[in-house]
Amino acid sequence: MPPPASTVPLPERPWVNAVRRVTEILTVLSVGSFVVLIILQVFFRFALNSSITWSEEVVQFLLLWSVMLGSAVASDRQGHIALDPMRDYLGPSGFRTLQWIAGSCTLAFCACLIVYGIRFIGRVGSMTASASDLPMSYVYAAMPVGAFLIGFFTLIHMIAGTSPPDLRIDEAS
Repeated sequence: MPPPASTVPLPERPWVNAVRRVTEILTVLSVGSFVVLIILQVFFRFALNSSITWSEEVVQFLLLWSVMLGSAVASDRQGHIALDPMRDYLGPSGFRTLQWIAGSCTLAFCACLIVYGIRFIGRVGSMTASASDLPMSYVYAAMPVGAFLIGFFTLIHMIAGTSPPDLRIDEAS
């Protein structure tokens, strides 16, 4: 029998884990897809002396999605640039305040990306990509979706009070 939801730390709750797993799976699929497309493109071009006309464009679109989803994964794992050197100078409460300030700035930036990303999608809603004929709204949806996920994981960690792991190297070893 699983423990009651109130005793499970926020970053480990089932619904947070579900969002985490879906984001990680989509990131892996996106990166894997563009790797396969690049290999196919090279094979067709050099082995068959032909070309896949749409593959380069789709690789660029997958790269955009990979960056935005991968940034959300890094945000969840707290793998972005850290403020660790300040930990020794500010003490625990000062460092926690600094983390809240940094998290609040991240949330504000994500909010801007979401708002302007949605507006941009509205402007390109009827456009399609030239080679692949994909709707550009699907391509540019990476910005607000990725920003939402980055903000989601940032907020989860801010509320839970989880901080990045201490990655300082032990000088004795």
